[in-house]
Amino acid sequence: MKQIILLFAVLAVAISCGTQKQTIVIDDPLPIKEGIDVSPDKLIIMYDEEIGKEPLLAAVEAYGAELIYDYSIIPGIAIRIPDGKDIHDAIAYFKKVQGVTTVERDHIYHLTDPVQPHLEVM
Repeated sequence: MKQIILLFAVLAVAISCGTQKQTIVIDDPLPIKEGIDVSPDKLIIMYDEEIGKEPLLAAVEAYGAELIYDYSIIPGIAIRIPDGKDIHDAIAYFKKVQGVTTVERDHIYHLTDPVQPHLEVM
C-alpha cells in the first residue's frame, strides 16, 4: 500500500514539474445587444474595499440615483439612474468617483453565448 502511495506522489511531482502554468482570460467577443440583454437604466459599480463605499454612496445620492442592491459578498452595488439622464453620462460620472474600480451596464450573459478564451502561457 505504501508503494502505491509513493508511486502516486512521484507521478504527481513529475507531472507538475513538466507542466506550464496557464492563465485563461475570457474575452467577450460579442457586443452587448442594446435593448435586449442590457438594462437601459441600471449600472453595476465595483469599488476598492480599502477606500470603502462611502464616497460611492454619496455620489449615488448626489446624482439622484436609486440604490437597488448593496452586494454583501463582493465590493459592489447596483443602481438605477434617474429618468431623463443618459446612461453613458452616468457611466462617465461614476467612473470618476473616488474608489470606483469598474462601472458597467447591468446585463445578462447566457450560458449558451459563445466564448473564446485566450490562453496565455506564463
